[in-house]
Amino acid sequence: MKINKYITICLGVLVPFILFAQGPPKPEKLTWTHLGMTAQLNNDFFTHVFHLRKNAGVFSKLEFRINGIFILDWVLVQYEDGATWSPTEYPAIAIRKSYAFTLPDNGKMVKSVEIRYHDVGGPINTAAVSLWGGRAKEPKS
Repeated sequence: MKINKYITICLGVLVPFILFAQGPPKPEKLTWTHLGMTAQLNNDFFTHVFHLRKNAGVFSKLEFRINGIFILDWVLVQYEDGATWSPTEYPAIAIRKSYAFTLPDNGKMVKSVEIRYHDVGGPINTAAVSLWGGRAKEPKS
């Protein structure tokens, strides 16, 4: 009877530690593709449209990689079928090195991505912004 009690206590103490040590599941790894040309932005224009090539494919995530000072205000994604999507929330920290957005899982191909921004700064008041698309890695066969 005492042995069963000690086993129960030990299991009650050890099981939570074992489960906690496993940790949360790892996030899905993505394959990133450069989508079009890098845009040199300056204070003369406060909007830019990235046009994607026809065979770019379907993406689950978009990311803007920035070299310079750049504050993103708005993003509009237009799909090949004419539908549009825009994030409802933007990052709280305005000045960043990248902005990433998860696209709705709709299987549609992106046609263009329009951005609006302000306060392009730095020594010559320009910023270079590259658009990248991420999709789940193909399983190895």
